[in-house]
Amino acid sequence: MRATRQRHLGTSPNIESYDPDLWTDEFAFLSRPGEIDIQSDLFYDYRTNVAAYPAWQAWLKKHQPPTLVVWGKYDPSFLVAEAEAYRRDLPAAEIHILDAGHFVLDEKAGETALLIRRFLAGQDMTKSGTE
Repeated sequence: MRATRQRHLGTSPNIESYDPDLWTDEFAFLSRPGEIDIQSDLFYDYRTNVAAYPAWQAWLKKHQPPTLVVWGKYDPSFLVAEAEAYRRDLPAAEIHILDAGHFVLDEKAGETALLIRRFLAGQDMTKSGTE
């Protein structure tokens, strides 16, 4: 339970903004029979992500899709510098670092929704972004 809670909270100074049901429900889900094997397989498979980065980066650089990145400043899994790294391949990416942890929507649903709404309002929906 402690690790599940930590993944949600990270180092956030705003833990009062979290509904504890978010991590207790997740912990209950992760505690079901067979779930340990599923999660272990998933985490083991993450190792292939790094090998795929050059192909993903090349695609992003070539196609320049409109990109919105919303990141939690207190995320224990991903560093803020990783959000900014998108700019290497997507200089026009819109990046927002929020006062939140790994699950930004848990803490900042309204702010995130507003960012998404503004981002989408500024997009030309006749373009696919993959030309």
